[in-house]
Amino acid sequence: MNLDQNEGPTDFDRPHNLVLSGSWAVPHTGGLTVAAVARYLSGDPFTIFNANIDADRNGIAADPLAAGTYSGSGLNAITVTDKGGRNGARGPDFYQIDTRLGYRIPVRGMRVELFGEIFNLTDRANFVSPSGNQNSTAFLRLTTLRSGAVPRTMQFGSRISF
Repeated sequence: MNLDQNEGPTDFDRPHNLVLSGSWAVPHTGGLTVAAVARYLSGDPFTIFNANIDADRNGIAADPLAAGTYSGSGLNAITVTDKGGRNGARGPDFYQIDTRLGYRIPVRGMRVELFGEIFNLTDRANFVSPSGNQNSTAFLRLTTLRSGAVPRTMQFGSRISF
């Protein structure tokens, strides 16, 4: 039954997860604040397989392929090193910086805050792991952005506190 081939990292395995954040009330500006959040995550693990090959003849055609280096073809194709077995390859990593600039203005017992925010300041495309099915036309091609990984986006706003 080759149960050892079902061992490997979980689908949620993240060896690296780094988040740095901070804010700064800029002195001598009368209310200017600057804030940022930077996030880095390792890529998700996924399995390299060929849906047309049932190597152990058990009726399940998703057997992991042997360890090695695999490359996709076409637009946005990547090359990965697969350790073999379940979830032996890693997809692309995630990196994003979000920033905020704000200015607080005191007005008769109230405070007005004007701010601007930029999400994904570096405008980096953060993709989900590609298809690991060697038989697919999308094999190792990056086609879909991660949930929440938007292109550079900017918004402005105001808030009144009293």
